[in-house]
Amino acid sequence: MKNKTHSAEARPVPVNLRFDLSHLETFIAVAQLGSFSLAAQQLHITQPSVTSRIQRLEDMLGVKLLIRTTRSIKVTPQGAQLLDEATATLQGLRDLVEKFRQQAESARQRVVVAATPMLAAMTLPPIIHSYSEHFPGVQIDLRDLRYEDALNSLMTGEADIAVLALEENDQRFDFQPIREDDMVLVVPSEHQLASRCEVSLDEISAFPILMLEQYEPMLVRISEALNRHELKLKRALSAGNLATLLGMLDAKMGITLLTRSMARRSQQAGHVVIELSGIRLTRAFGIVTRRNAKPGTTVQSFCRHLKQAMATPPAII
Repeated sequence: MKNKTHSAEARPVPVNLRFDLSHLETFIAVAQLGSFSLAAQQLHITQPSVTSRIQRLEDMLGVKLLIRTTRSIKVTPQGAQLLDEATATLQGLRDLVEKFRQQAESARQRVVVAATPMLAAMTLPPIIHSYSEHFPGVQIDLRDLRYEDALNSLMTGEADIAVLALEENDQRFDFQPIREDDMVLVVPSEHQLASRCEVSLDEISAFPILMLEQYEPMLVRISEALNRHELKLKRALSAGNLATLLGMLDAKMGITLLTRSMARRSQQAGHVVIELSGIRLTRAFGIVTRRNAKPGTTVQSFCRHLKQAMATPPAII
C-alpha cells in the first residue's frame, strides 16, 4: 500500500515570545553602556535584577548574548544581531506610542459641532470666534448639516455636540435647552395677508403652508388646533433648508412659519412678518449630545461658553 502524500504545505509553528519589553530594554542598556551596574542605575533597578533579566532572555532565546569578564562586557555575534533589531523595534514602538499620545492630546483640544444651516451660518461663528479668543489652543470644527444628518453625526461619533431645536423626545439623546423663540407667520409682500399685523389659525388654514423639514412635528400641533375648529390644514410643502423655503415663498407657493429671529432675516428679503393669535408656537434651541456620552473637559468648556452666549440676546437662530 502506497503512502498518502499531502499537497498542503506544513504551516510554520509561531514563535512564542515569553519575555516582556523590560528584558529587551535591560539588554540594550547593558550592551550600550558595557556595564551591569550602570544599566541598573539608568533603569532604576537593582544589579541582581539586571542579571536576572539577561539570564531569562538568554534562556528563552537559547543563545549567549553577553560575555561578562571581571573587566568588561562583550556582546556576542548573536547579541549584536539582537541589539540592532531590538533597538529599532523599541524605537518604533516609542514613536508609535508618542503618535498615539499626540493624537489623544489633539482630540482633547478639539470640539466638533454639528448645527443646522441657519445656526451654523448666523449664530455660531461669532460664538466660536469669541471662544477661540479665550482658548486659542482649542480647535472648533463647525459642520453645517441638515437636521437628521446633524443627529446622525452624534450617533456615529463624528460630532461631539449638535446645536439645534430637538423637535421630539428622542431617547438616543440628551437635550439642554438654552432659549426659546416664538414662531411667526411670514408671507410675500404682495400677499393678501401682508397688510395684517396679526392673523388667526382660521385665516392661515386658507393657504398652503410651506415648512422646513425639521418643523414637521409643529404641523401636527397646528392640525390638531384646526381640527378642534373643524378646519383642515392645506397640503404643506417642505424644504430642506431656509434658502429653498424662501425661494418657494418668493414663488408664491404658499405662506410659512419661522422663528421670530429667523424671520428678521426673511424681512431683509422683502417678506412681511405677521403675529399669530389663538395659539403660541415656540421652538427651544439648545445643545444635543448622545445619551450617556461622557464629554471631555474641552467639550464641557465650550458648552458652558455656548450656553452663556446663546442665552444672551440678540441671537439669530
